[in-house]
Amino acid sequence: MGSEKISADVGFRKSLKKGIFHIGLLVCFSLPIFLLIVLDYLNIESFSAFNSSFLFEETWKGRMFYLFFIWLFFIESIIDWNKIVERKPQNRARILACFACALIPTIYVLVVNFVPNASQTILNIGQNVGIIGGDFLTKDWPLSLEYLIFIIFFASATLLAYGKRALTFSISLSLLGVIASAYMIDTIYPFGLFNPLQLFALPTAASTAAFFELLGYQANLTFPKTIQVGSQYSRLPELIITSGSKSAGALIGWPCAGVHSLLLYILIILLFFKRSEILSFRKAVYFIFGLFGTYFVNILRIYSILVIQMNYGQDAATVFHNNYGELYFFTWIFLYILLIVCIQRFMLVEKIRYAPSKLRSLLTTIKKKV
Repeated sequence: MGSEKISADVGFRKSLKKGIFHIGLLVCFSLPIFLLIVLDYLNIESFSAFNSSFLFEETWKGRMFYLFFIWLFFIESIIDWNKIVERKPQNRARILACFACALIPTIYVLVVNFVPNASQTILNIGQNVGIIGGDFLTKDWPLSLEYLIFIIFFASATLLAYGKRALTFSISLSLLGVIASAYMIDTIYPFGLFNPLQLFALPTAASTAAFFELLGYQANLTFPKTIQVGSQYSRLPELIITSGSKSAGALIGWPCAGVHSLLLYILIILLFFKRSEILSFRKAVYFIFGLFGTYFVNILRIYSILVIQMNYGQDAATVFHNNYGELYFFTWIFLYILLIVCIQRFMLVEKIRYAPSKLRSLLTTIKKKV
């Protein structure tokens, strides 16, 4: 028994020694996130708009996705630990390049917050890009740029480290990449100005209106509701619901319609299928069912926002929209993947398929004995 324990300890130490490179990479990825948590919590960031709330509590547009990213990256590391530690780069130049990329987000955070006029330079760049102003310039633009820098250099570091094996971390990197892209598009083209994605808003708004009608509310969907955004005009669906003397309403852009969550679902489920041994037919069934589930979750989120607005006011609805609305999708996708794993692991489809014949066989046996 003692020799087995010693052997296990030796094996663990060897595995840990082999994994020093990846542990260092994890530290480099975690460092800027931890640094931002401290700066954000103490309200000492250079962008004054960031100090009005704790952005790690917010999911639109906030920093909570950094926590999801590093958690998923850690989980992916544990799952494929043995394969990862065997694939570490041997070339010193490549190792240095890898860690240089991994540390750039930390350097960026330090420069922006502690180098004089660095934050103002970023705001000036935003003005030159054409950001309309207000919170879009002072909050959304710096945050979107921050996300973009994080995903570019985290992904580059991972590719330099593991090459094709970087697909091991495809789910966490896809999450960060989609959120960075969604934030940046909505910052540059706010209020549904990005027409290719805005096309999805009307069907979702119409489905939500039908869902309200089904539950006994009065729903009025107006399209298009034209609003001026700078020198441009945006055409949005407007949904107003009424119950008795209470009413609530909202203009629905593509982020509210959950277009980015549909894209995230497609990426995550396809990557999950790529790493699993599931029959093609079942993959198709799982994919279609999950797509409809994700679409309904987006409807449910809009429903929740409007019901909260109706009963508790606009401030409560805004808090829900900014902090909790996006969690609907993440709760759904994690539970759905867990459901697929359980179905495959315990062969639930086969058990359900053969249950009637087993029951008939059992009843026949009992009848013969009687």
